Amino acid sequence: MKFSVVSSLSITAALMGLSLCNASSLRGKEDDTAAHHRILQNKVGRFLKADIQYENKQARGPEVILSIELEDGIFEVENTGDNGRWAKDLESGIDSIEIGQGATKSGGKINMGGTPPVPRGRNVSDRNLVEEEDSQARSPEQQRMLDELHRQLAVGNKSVLAVRVVHDGSTPSAALGRLDPSYSLAQLAIDVFDEGNTNLVTQYRRCSHDKLNFGRAGTRETNNPTRVTSIANGVVEVKVSTDCSGTCDGVMRNDVNVALQNAFGVSSPNQLADYVMQCHPPGSFGGIAYAYINYWLSIYNDNWCRYTSTQLHEVGHNLGLAHSGEGTAQYADQSGFMGYSYSQFNQQMCFNNAKNWQLGWFSGEVASIGLNDNFIGNLKGQVNYGNGDTTSKVVVKVDDPNSQEAFYVGFNHGISHNINTAEGKNQVTVQTYTGSGYSQSTLLSKMGSGGTFTGVLGSSTVTVTVGTINLTTGLAPVEITYGSVSPPPTPAPTVSESPTNKPTLLPTPAPTVSESPTNKPTTAEPTPAPTQAPTSAPTACGLAQVDESCTVSTDCCSNSCSGGKPANRVCLANGPTAPSPTPPSPSPPTSCGQKNASCSNNTECCSGNCKRNGRCA
Repeated sequence: MKFSVVSSLSITAALMGLSLCNASSLRGKEDDTAAHHRILQNKVGRFLKADIQYENKQARGPEVILSIELEDGIFEVENTGDNGRWAKDLESGIDSIEIGQGATKSGGKINMGGTPPVPRGRNVSDRNLVEEEDSQARSPEQQRMLDELHRQLAVGNKSVLAVRVVHDGSTPSAALGRLDPSYSLAQLAIDVFDEGNTNLVTQYRRCSHDKLNFGRAGTRETNNPTRVTSIANGVVEVKVSTDCSGTCDGVMRNDVNVALQNAFGVSSPNQLADYVMQCHPPGSFGGIAYAYINYWLSIYNDNWCRYTSTQLHEVGHNLGLAHSGEGTAQYADQSGFMGYSYSQFNQQMCFNNAKNWQLGWFSGEVASIGLNDNFIGNLKGQVNYGNGDTTSKVVVKVDDPNSQEAFYVGFNHGISHNINTAEGKNQVTVQTYTGSGYSQSTLLSKMGSGGTFTGVLGSSTVTVTVGTINLTTGLAPVEITYGSVSPPPTPAPTVSESPTNKPTLLPTPAPTVSESPTNKPTTAEPTPAPTQAPTSAPTACGLAQVDESCTVSTDCCSNSCSGGKPANRVCLANGPTAPSPTPPSPSPPTSCGQKNASCSNNTECCSGNCKRNGRCA
């Protein structure tokens, strides 16, 4: 996609698109007599979206208004012929659109006559990037710019002007419950700015840990005191004569802006403050409040301008935050302010994990893991950010490498300025959120000690296991695994760059030998191994002794056998010495029978002669 730089246009941030519907029929038909018709031809203006919020836990909503900012006001675009599909990929506050010939303006609306507006450019970092091929695509550089601009929205010092809108009664006002809001100008200043209350100013400062600080608009003198008061204490009152026979917020909104411009000599109320809150009389529209995304303006129905949750929710839209849902309900994640709003003062809670990551307030105490990775450690509530414990994390992002979808895991610690969180209090919660700009987050799980969540991100499994949550320390131990995680490999041995001159450790010394052995061994001596030869000749040679029968001399130990008949021969004592016997082998010798020993054959007798009577000779 090709772009060319053609002009400069200030913007606030980049956000993703909303689900679309025709909000006109849901809010009520605005009175067409509030302004005469005028033909518009080839008008280019900034594209804006606004969310209409309804009272907490109503089944309806959110509803979206698709509008264009022109030089004379903001106008809702209707009758486009495609049920709002033309705006599906446009970004509020970023893109420009063109209203073609034949469109008509009536009151606070523009009737397109069945022809949708034409996208005409995208503005990034004060550059108007005009499309040449496709207005929907963004380069990585542009996305980085949009992300950076969004982060800039949520940090720094910002001024706020709260406007109490009063109907002067000079025109029909049947739609209004009363001609002015139900509170005074002084009360409005307290409810929005007073340091002793929980409100827009004090709660954004606490939730951001002093990263985002709202303050009062500067004091200014009015040049039309009959219609507009001077600005003091951050508030101003404006009288209008808007025809409110029916729903009239669109016309009233523009009437208020024109009155402010004239009274203070500016071309836009945005020159009086960074953000403007218009607080209408009851009944100008059907919802409780709405705000333009990536823009400076929010609108409130009567007392809803005073309640903490509505203030933070609507200005959250100005900052680029979308709704926080659960299941199919787009407001139902009540762990933070981007869910339902409540008719309550001094409500202390903040934002969910996905919003905390998007806002960028907790740098240095967040972590991110990718596929086949894990996180094992402690989560801590955002209330404890900056307490010196940087190893514990406020949010862990589980990032799918193949898409912009991610899971966000955190601990919703319900203490201090988050004590009134309405869901998942003191539990580990998991949200999913796609992209980095305007996109709804969805609550997937809330877990106490021992809880487990399993979900699929991309094509791989994410598992979150919670240990024992300690509310005293404010820590929730978790193990988060994405995909398959292998045990870490055994590290290779460290090799010294320069070997030392001497080994660090001495070898084991040789055993010490005593110079003089002890008198007695401490244990019994082992049985000695047999010697190769006997230490002395045996006492008996195993042959015939003197006077025993023999046949030849070798039958006798004396090696001498007498002569005569064989039956009468005996061994003699005075024969030559018999040869030394063959040394026995180390294995035990085979036993043989001595003279007169029982035998059955010659081999069993030492003499080698087993007699017929079964005795050895």
